[in-house]
Amino acid sequence: MANRPERFDRADLFQQLTGALLIAGGLLIPGDVWEIAAGMSLRRAVAAVAIALALTYLALYTAVERRDPSAERTVAGLPLRFLSTVAIAVGVSLLIVLLYGLPLEGERSAVETTKAVLVATFFTVLVAAVADVAAG
Repeated sequence: MANRPERFDRADLFQQLTGALLIAGGLLIPGDVWEIAAGMSLRRAVAAVAIALALTYLALYTAVERRDPSAERTVAGLPLRFLSTVAIAVGVSLLIVLLYGLPLEGERSAVETTKAVLVATFFTVLVAAVADVAAG
């Protein structure tokens, strides 16, 4: 019997969301991630997220053999599962910042907030991918 490609559905979205929520809150609420972000250049924060995106893609499509990115639905040439993982990770990070009015200590510029979200996204996207892979 041939391996059928794994179907991407709502359960996968909820697994990704759960993984992202588990880590994002713990990262963005304490002041540490804001201190790290303040010390980073925007270029370095973007580079870190690029590394995380590459690792996420590898986790999603090499950890589970039956997942074939070319067999999945795509948007702009990228697999839907990958795009949803990234969107959920970034969305959860932004939501926590907006919901809690973070940072809690002092005013931050839009650039500092963006860097903090990028630092948190580095981890949330990886955890969202791991949650997706672990359940798959």
